[in-house]
Amino acid sequence: MELATPAYHKELKCTSSIGMLRLAPPVRLAVLMLIVLLSAAMPTASAASTDTLSISAQAQARIDFKVNLTNFDKSYHSNDSALEQVLNRIDSIVLDQRKPVERITVVGTASPEGPYPNNVRLATGRAHALISILQARYSFPDSIYTISTIPEDWDGMRMMLAADSTIAYGAVVLSFLDETADIDVDTRERRLKSLDGGAPYASMREHVLPYLRRASVLVDYDTRWLRSRLDNPGPACPDLCPLSATPAFTPIPVDKPVHPAGRQRFFALKTNLLWDVALCANLGFELELWPHWSLDVPVWYSPYDITRRWRIRLLATQPEVRYWLRDAGAGHYFGVHTSVIGFNMSFAGDYRYQDPNHAAFGLGIGYGFAFHLDKAHRWSMEAQIGAGYLSYKWIKYHNTGRNGAEVSHGGGTYWGVTRAGIAISYKFYCQRKERRWMKW
Repeated sequence: MELATPAYHKELKCTSSIGMLRLAPPVRLAVLMLIVLLSAAMPTASAASTDTLSISAQAQARIDFKVNLTNFDKSYHSNDSALEQVLNRIDSIVLDQRKPVERITVVGTASPEGPYPNNVRLATGRAHALISILQARYSFPDSIYTISTIPEDWDGMRMMLAADSTIAYGAVVLSFLDETADIDVDTRERRLKSLDGGAPYASMREHVLPYLRRASVLVDYDTRWLRSRLDNPGPACPDLCPLSATPAFTPIPVDKPVHPAGRQRFFALKTNLLWDVALCANLGFELELWPHWSLDVPVWYSPYDITRRWRIRLLATQPEVRYWLRDAGAGHYFGVHTSVIGFNMSFAGDYRYQDPNHAAFGLGIGYGFAFHLDKAHRWSMEAQIGAGYLSYKWIKYHNTGRNGAEVSHGGGTYWGVTRAGIAISYKFYCQRKERRWMKW
């Protein structure tokens, strides 16, 4: 656990007096008068500078994450106690009315292993996980949060190896890092994995990499209230230190976390509002399979007549495999679906159409867009459209009750819209169980 806040102190700059005693008395008198004038002007300049002083207080906790995961696990690497300490430290800043908070920057990092785009996703997701904890605790507007990422923390690896000489192959890897500082990250990782038969990398994976998957917080607040302390400094606090050693991060705007508290799998129950308006009972579910992939299965079952001459009786399903452009469950997606439909329909006309115990079958492609309706990302709305073909057979009956006489029968193939709707869903979340082949 590392906690750091800025040190506030005055830096006294003294002019060397060597040689002054050798100057002539008039010259010494002129120099002394100049020093007095400069000393009288210095407090004014110092007071003016504190009017716009803004300080970053760093509350960095070793909140660690498991490999390829972004969800916060309290039981992992003593995260529970580390989080409690860092939140208490932030409380001392944000709950003090004399310290108006201007910005909270959450830094997410990933270890230097695996494809770089995935490391960007992991670092961002880990920052989102910590932001969700802060949002639940504090009432700041969302605009106050920003995210910085370190997708591959090579510098963190160097610092750990330099600080601990007992790590096996540490000197070998430090030399390797110096020699490969200018090459691209993917090539650097491949060479590290093959270095000396893979033994150094195995040591890094056990002793170093697990501690490079973390999140930390930087709180920027106004410190004009410290003018009196700057003008009248009290005893120095040994636990305060400046943030000059803090690495420079490039803030990016905060997007809403796709899942609460990090990378989790979702399961959603949903209903299509267009079919509900048509008084056709329907219910469906959607299951996240992998990042970017999900399976949507709507089911229609309406065994009742709406009126004596109006019926939309269906027993049907239309499974669809979806690929999401971002994380599964939100944003744009494209899908491939199949249709299995048993029907008995009439629309207040003279005839009704029923399948001859032979359901209609079809295939199609679809497109849709989904967005969340609440901060917890439980409720969401989705618009969908799809096209394809259906192969069907039907028997035509007189629409004069349940046993109207048969008129004709036939079949055909339909090409056109096969899927449409506006669905509302409620999501449940659970921790993703990663497979060995999915880890990097």
